[in-house]
Amino acid sequence: MPARPMVMGTFTQERTVARHLADHDGIITRREALALGLSTSAVDRRVRAKLWHQLGSGMYLATTHPLTEAARLRAATKIAGGAADSLSAAWWHGLADDLPDVVTVTVPPGRKPRTRGAIRFEVTRRRLPAEDVDLLRGVAVTRAPFSILEAATAAGGPLMDRALQTGAVTLTTLEKALARNAGRPGLAEARRLVAVAAGDAESEAERHFARLLRLHRIGGWVQQMPFGIHRLDFAFPVQLLAVEIDGWAFHRTPDRAAADAQKQNRLTIAGWRPLRFTWHQLDSAPEDVIDQVVAALSV
Repeated sequence: MPARPMVMGTFTQERTVARHLADHDGIITRREALALGLSTSAVDRRVRAKLWHQLGSGMYLATTHPLTEAARLRAATKIAGGAADSLSAAWWHGLADDLPDVVTVTVPPGRKPRTRGAIRFEVTRRRLPAEDVDLLRGVAVTRAPFSILEAATAAGGPLMDRALQTGAVTLTTLEKALARNAGRPGLAEARRLVAVAAGDAESEAERHFARLLRLHRIGGWVQQMPFGIHRLDFAFPVQLLAVEIDGWAFHRTPDRAAADAQKQNRLTIAGWRPLRFTWHQLDSAPEDVIDQVVAALSV
């Protein structure tokens, strides 16, 4: 007589489901629940008893778990049937501070998301190279290099700089991702930022600052003025104002940071007022930079 299949005990089954919910931010699909051994009627009973809240077609959040940012992104990718991309993916990688209000997801052409519910998301239908998609903590996302390239249009250089600083991406991985996606729309800003990061951003920032000073007809400054063993990027000797220009943070070494701190301390002791601006500030908010310089010169 053939052996009867073993039936999972209720306690063991509940523990398995609870573990899944804990590992998936409280999110579970009907298909996952059935795979864990629950019956269709058992799933429906949980919904009727308000133990599980329906977020979309066949998508649930256990009421013992809050709808966190992680749960929101996890649910969006499952409902859409694709991979989180751009700023949404950058957030999942830990490279962006905030998850967008509307999660963005890449889905294959022709894929129709399940019925939408409480989760807001937008889909882009396209095919991505396999090298640019990954499964991270159980969620399909675009890999860090491509995520940062796409997010650069919305978040600008600081996000790319941060990713380079942390080692989550390198110039090489960014350049390879650009090459794989050559011709794809929406990456023009990313190409510009990668080119700047790969070049001498600090020198370019200094040239940009000099152009701004001339454009606003601000005079009385000296570039690369000697100051003891140091040189000041820009000095206004009459007002004892020094302006230091930084490139991208990922280029800065601990030795360079220590030398800059020493220079700033010596300037302060000598009665100078130091200002410091980054390439990102000059690139994204040049008028604010000039306003600060004018205010300092007016004191």
